[in-house]
Amino acid sequence: MSSSTARKAAFTAALAVVLLVGGTFGFHHLLHERWHDAFYRTAVTVTLTGLDTSPRGQGAEYLTIVLALGGLAIFGYAAAQVVESVAREVAGDARRDKRRRRMIEKLQDHFIICGYGRVGRRAAEEFAASGQSYVVLDTGEEAISIARERGVR
Repeated sequence: MSSSTARKAAFTAALAVVLLVGGTFGFHHLLHERWHDAFYRTAVTVTLTGLDTSPRGQGAEYLTIVLALGGLAIFGYAAAQVVESVAREVAGDARRDKRRRRMIEKLQDHFIICGYGRVGRRAAEEFAASGQSYVVLDTGEEAISIARERGVR
């Protein structure tokens, strides 16, 4: 998880806590409910699961509206962050693949190593040591993963 993603997740969690604590205090004060009942009412409202009973009084009704909208906003923000994170990763992979393909297409007078197993890796090391251009072809997930880790085309 990147530091930006971690910060956004922490921010979202902090907003949720503030909303829960604020709602609990608000319902406790406005409706004179026990702490547990005020927290329960807040949690049900913020998570948009519904209301057990309509709140009594205009202040409690406004608080319910604010909590419901706040819960909706936090849920929307969290969902947007998840979608953005997935999209960023997919786009990053696509950019890396496109860059790799362009580099390969520009190569001239290069060797092609078919297979990146033990022997193919050794051949690649030899070509790299001698300064020769080469490309590796392999379909195995493990071989592809090792090649990517080593920066091999």
